[in-house]
Amino acid sequence: MLYLSIIVLILLATVIMVGVGDRLNLPWPVMMTILGVGALLLPDRPHLEIDSEIILPIFLPPLLWAIGVKFSWGTLKRRWRSVLLYSVLLTTASALAVAGSAMWWVPGMTVAMALAIGAAIAPPDPVAVEAVAEPVGIPRRLIGTLQTEGSFNDAISLVLFHAAIHAIDHHEKVDPLKVLWDFSFGAVVAVVVGYIFGWLGGYVRQKAHGTVARSAVTLVIPFGVYLVAESVHASGVIAVVIAAVQFTSTKYLVALEAEDRLSNASFWQVIELLLTGLAFGLIGLQASEIIYQADSTRLLNLFCYGTLISLVAIAVRLLWFAAVWMLGNMKKTPVHEGAPGTFAEVIVMTWSGMRGLVTLILALSIPTVAGTEELRADSIVVVISVLFFTMVLPGLTLPFVVNVLGVKADHSEDNAVPELLELAQHAALEVLQEEARAASPETYRRVKDMCTAITRRDDIIENLPDEYKPKMQALKNSREEYTRLRDVAMTAAQHEVLSAQDRYDPNDVYRVIRKLDILSQADTIRSNNNFVLPAMPAGAVALERYRLLREHLGTSSIPLVENAPSSPLVTSVDSREKN
Repeated sequence: MLYLSIIVLILLATVIMVGVGDRLNLPWPVMMTILGVGALLLPDRPHLEIDSEIILPIFLPPLLWAIGVKFSWGTLKRRWRSVLLYSVLLTTASALAVAGSAMWWVPGMTVAMALAIGAAIAPPDPVAVEAVAEPVGIPRRLIGTLQTEGSFNDAISLVLFHAAIHAIDHHEKVDPLKVLWDFSFGAVVAVVVGYIFGWLGGYVRQKAHGTVARSAVTLVIPFGVYLVAESVHASGVIAVVIAAVQFTSTKYLVALEAEDRLSNASFWQVIELLLTGLAFGLIGLQASEIIYQADSTRLLNLFCYGTLISLVAIAVRLLWFAAVWMLGNMKKTPVHEGAPGTFAEVIVMTWSGMRGLVTLILALSIPTVAGTEELRADSIVVVISVLFFTMVLPGLTLPFVVNVLGVKADHSEDNAVPELLELAQHAALEVLQEEARAASPETYRRVKDMCTAITRRDDIIENLPDEYKPKMQALKNSREEYTRLRDVAMTAAQHEVLSAQDRYDPNDVYRVIRKLDILSQADTIRSNNNFVLPAMPAGAVALERYRLLREHLGTSSIPLVENAPSSPLVTSVDSREKN
């Protein structure tokens, strides 16, 4: 019961910290780091022992899956240079530089333990990058490069980390050729394993009935592919990412319903958040014993070493991105898609290299070997210092850095959304034209109006002459007033149904609440800033369907609502119904 109670308390603390972060406008990865530090400094802490061999298989697969599903085969093909430059070469260079710094500064540091520290610190956390960098207005192409870097850098780190741990366990030297062979073999086998699991998972999800079953498949596959890949000495990281890419390939994604895509997105956002909070909390509690057992003077020295090593990791990253930028200037063309175009962008991409959960997990995964207990404790303290310095400080100051340097999103990147909307509209109208013969002219007109509205955007007001802008602004204000009244009305409707749930069957209450939620969300989507669909009052389609049913049956036991709001999409009730 102790472990279960601790898990529940950590999850509750995670939710509270995220809520506090939302109110203070702080990114949730920073709040999770603060949560871990809070667990680290807890005075009356419970004694926890978590097997280092199960930490990675529990926390890593779902987080990697959440990253992989955002990619496609076309994206990886376009960004292969980014994968090579950053996920492979930059991660390796960072790990070696950090390892050399640790050997130089930390007394008694061995080569194997220093390499383990370097492997743990080298990979930035793509989850933190997305949560922190994207909201501050960094150009989308830079965020894409940072996400690409984070998709496979953990694989390189794990290979280096396992080589270091093998050397620690067997008191051997690290063999560079063996490390290279392990990575090459593991990468090839991982791609095969990941592709097979991705194909099988996509097929199973396509054949599954119900949104719940299809969502459950996405939770099982990451753990399965990771365990199988690791059992054949392949890279579980690469296998999970490849499986996610294949799993969400176009063929399987198109076969899903809209509800599946929306529910899966929300489901994985919750999983990502709770797992990160749980990992930081549990590992913080476990590491707290090391902190409290250490001498205060020695602890202060280790934090200083961690700060210096953090500066080395940041410097390596800065020099690497600067070299890519200067090479692009010499060639008069970017080295790769999403390369930094100015030195200001170099600084922003450097400062966005925030370390996260993988760094902390690898630090706690260093095994305890006879004669290395004190060195292991020192290494963990150093890694925690680096994590705090490279997560909390950049996470809190990145918006300020972006504003000072004047790095802003390029409006030319916004062309992608209109292009995709035009593709969607063209496909919809083309199919509609083919199916027009089987529909009435009135129905065809309504659907065509909806398809035409796909590309209608609110920011058209910026391109209007000045004399029209006041009127458009008045219409916009009117819509905001409509949104406010709609929210009040829908909230009242939901509260009324919920207050009556004791008098009705729970299933009936659930169905009504679900319908109200869908109507409210659909209306919100129709009035967002991306595109506007025709206005459709709640129940308009159901009202028309019911009117036709009345005409067919000639009678009904359910009366129509008198003085119901009219809709341009619903034919008025004929005179027979009014009489």
